[in-house]
Amino acid sequence: MEKTLLAVSTACYLIKENKVLLIKFNKKWGQVYAPPGGKAKFGETPTECMIREYKEETGLILKNPKLKGISYWNWCGEESGIIYIYVVEGIDSYEGVLTPESDEGNLEWVDKNELSSIKQFDMNQKFQEYLWESGVFEGRFLLNSDDTVKEYMIRKI
Repeated sequence: MEKTLLAVSTACYLIKENKVLLIKFNKKWGQVYAPPGGKAKFGETPTECMIREYKEETGLILKNPKLKGISYWNWCGEESGIIYIYVVEGIDSYEGVLTPESDEGNLEWVDKNELSSIKQFDMNQKFQEYLWESGVFEGRFLLNSDDTVKEYMIRKI
């Protein structure tokens, strides 16, 4: 029997006043924008991971996150993972003081209408429209070595 190992990670789009809080990476991944999140630790649920990672990267504690999507990815046939994607909306949806910088990069509030014009991961660009619709989506992404999407499928579940 063949064993399969998947990396489990999370990402969260915090929305306030029609703006989304994103990290602009300053070293890795070529200065792309992405939502805060990260890899799960052993024994952690995806929601616990997302709340922990979000606090570590932003200083904010999220309240009542909503699961918005589950995305399977495969990178060059070598690595695979699942990302649980959350959305949190509103001024009362978090507490704490925002740290403008993290080890990963600088945090910026980006207008939702400008998301398509900033440099993001190709996979995030592809599922972005589903973030604002009702329901939950599922995606499957085959990635090239430069993290661009070679092939994908997205559907509501």
